[in-house]
Amino acid sequence: MELPRQYNENRLVLMIQEPAVIFSYWELSRGQWESLGEGCSLFLRLYSLGSTPGGTILREVSLPPFTNDWYFRDLLPEHVYQAEIGYYGLNGEFYPLLRSNRVLTPRVRKVEGMVRSLKVEKVIRDDKKENALQDRGNDAAFWETYSSLLLQNKS
Repeated sequence: MELPRQYNENRLVLMIQEPAVIFSYWELSRGQWESLGEGCSLFLRLYSLGSTPGGTILREVSLPPFTNDWYFRDLLPEHVYQAEIGYYGLNGEFYPLLRSNRVLTPRVRKVEGMVRSLKVEKVIRDDKKENALQDRGNDAAFWETYSSLLLQNKS
C-alpha cells in the first residue's frame, strides 16, 4: 500500500528540531489553490508570542513555488512561536490562510556525561594513485581521533 502524496487538507505544522531550530510543513487543499489563482505568491510568517497581543513578526519568507516545508534557524530558546501562511492583496494588506500550532523551544542546558568527538585534520586524495595514503605510511596527513572524556560536575 502506497501512502498518498497529499491529503487534500489545509494545515500548517511547526515542530521543534533543536532549541534554536523550528521545522515547518504545510499543505493547501486543491480548492484553496484554485481559489488563490495562478501567480499568487505565498508568504510564511514566523511570530514570537509574548507580551504583544498577536505576537511580533520575526521573519517573513516569500515561498518559492512548489515548496511545502521550511526551517527557521537561529531562534531563541524558551520562546513561544507560531506561524502563518498567507498572501498580499492588491492593496498591500496581508491575508492569512493558515495558522500553525504554537511551539515552545526548549531551554539550553549543560549535559553531563561522555563527550565524543571525531576530528579530521586533512584528507589527501590522489586520484592517479589508488593507494596513495597507504604508500605514505605513518606520515600520512590523514588522521582521526575518537576519544571519550568524562566531564566532572562543576556546579
